[in-house]
Amino acid sequence: MKRRRQFVLLGIVLLTMSVLWVVFRPKLVPVQTVSIERGPLQETVDEEGKTRMHDHFVVAATVQGQLRRVDLHAGDRVKVGQTLGWIDPAPIDPRQEAVLEAQLNSARAATQQADALAARAKVDSAQAEQDVARGRELYKHGIISKETLDKQTTTHLAMQQQLHAAVSGAESAAFEVEKAKAALLMYQDGTSSLPTPMLSPVDGRVLRVMEQSERVVVPGTPILEIGYMPRLEVVADFLTRDAVRIKPGMPAEIIDWGGDKPLPARVRLTEPGGFTKVSALGVEEQRVNVICDFAESADDLEDGYHVEVRVILWEGQSVLRVPSSAVFRSSGNWAVFVVQSGRAVQRIVRVGHHGETDWEVLDGLGPGDHVIVHPSSEVDNGVRVQET
Repeated sequence: MKRRRQFVLLGIVLLTMSVLWVVFRPKLVPVQTVSIERGPLQETVDEEGKTRMHDHFVVAATVQGQLRRVDLHAGDRVKVGQTLGWIDPAPIDPRQEAVLEAQLNSARAATQQADALAARAKVDSAQAEQDVARGRELYKHGIISKETLDKQTTTHLAMQQQLHAAVSGAESAAFEVEKAKAALLMYQDGTSSLPTPMLSPVDGRVLRVMEQSERVVVPGTPILEIGYMPRLEVVADFLTRDAVRIKPGMPAEIIDWGGDKPLPARVRLTEPGGFTKVSALGVEEQRVNVICDFAESADDLEDGYHVEVRVILWEGQSVLRVPSSAVFRSSGNWAVFVVQSGRAVQRIVRVGHHGETDWEVLDGLGPGDHVIVHPSSEVDNGVRVQET
């Protein structure tokens, strides 16, 4: 009877302990896990940028006068040599006309002087040629020495050079006369009869029309700005700590530009000079411009369009990857929680390149390991977990 009571009491104790263990045992912490696998990975840096035409041409007035109304507008396509507008040169006053006449008379006088010098040089050259011919005959008969003949020959060569110089001077003076005539004949009764055209230097598109209406302009007044369309590029300002890793020739992508797929591009230049820019949060940042060229046609984009530039610093095709949300710092090292036998086990890992959402694993994990992503404060080393 006594033994029976002992068994009953022992059963009650065991049942009580079982109930207490069930009631007070630690609950399983629900966690989200992913399996470690190999796959492609890219390390990139992204920044906002804008398109711009590499070559801009400002067409300016070449003469002073009355600009006729410009019929072109922003966006119009133009061809090289196409007339963009006309300028009627301003009339000259009597004093300016007198100056032009004086210049013409001066040029004519200079021409007469140059012609006279050329005629004299021609006579001197002919005389020197006769002296050389006569000297050769005298030298054959031993009347003059070889030294005397050489002096006559040298004199003849010098006279020929002087003749060439005099003829060139006469031609130059004649050109000055024609130039003075053209400047004077350009005006009739004090008014220009020859409007001056403004020609397009390249095939392109009109970006801006600075002077649309008629007005008086002076030489150098900007009239239109033309962009050379085939040379569309993208400029984006990166933080200097990112720009030092960007090298010419690196692949890039133009994203968030309005199309349905990224546009391939390539880095052409990282500008050597940086500048200070205030961020949206009011923080001063040191930045530098990075220039990218399109690898394919970008006909849907124009000058000054907003885009996003993604430069690919590194990429691999078969990389052991871990989600960046699973990695955290522990005692100065990178670590993750791996699920083993239903428990979270902290494991130190060594990471390499950083992708947008995944990181490269160099050591500490293997394919097939289940790691916890976004571990909460309830997850600790040895805690029982339940994968969801």
